[in-house]
Amino acid sequence: MRGTLVLSFGLFILSTATGHAQDLNFRNPEQAPPSWAQFAKLVKYRFEEWIAADEAVANRFRNWVVEHSGKENGPPPTLVVRAWLNPDGTVERVAFPAFNDAGATEDLRTILKRGNVGEAPPPEMLQPLNLRFSLNLRKP
Repeated sequence: MRGTLVLSFGLFILSTATGHAQDLNFRNPEQAPPSWAQFAKLVKYRFEEWIAADEAVANRFRNWVVEHSGKENGPPPTLVVRAWLNPDGTVERVAFPAFNDAGATEDLRTILKRGNVGEAPPPEMLQPLNLRFSLNLRKP
């Protein structure tokens, strides 16, 4: 029986990087301007769309998650993805801990960098956005 991959995202933190990990400044999401939370929800929605797309890379990634979920070499139950967006709404880069499978890591990176989220980040929004993925499997 084929499972359906359900991804849930939550806004983890909003931050700005100044070059080194120890130099990160964090803003609690509850204290962030509403426009930041709204933009993070848009990014979440786009990432969900791109992962759910019926195309080769997304299908391959979802199949890997289904086949390896709960196994030692499989995906973690929670994954934090850091995303930087350009002023035009395109995803500049993403960072997340690598999977035990280099192909799955590259597939997710390709998926998340695939396009434009449809809006520019709000003025003065701290970056990167740190989004928490929960990888859950549900039977159809």
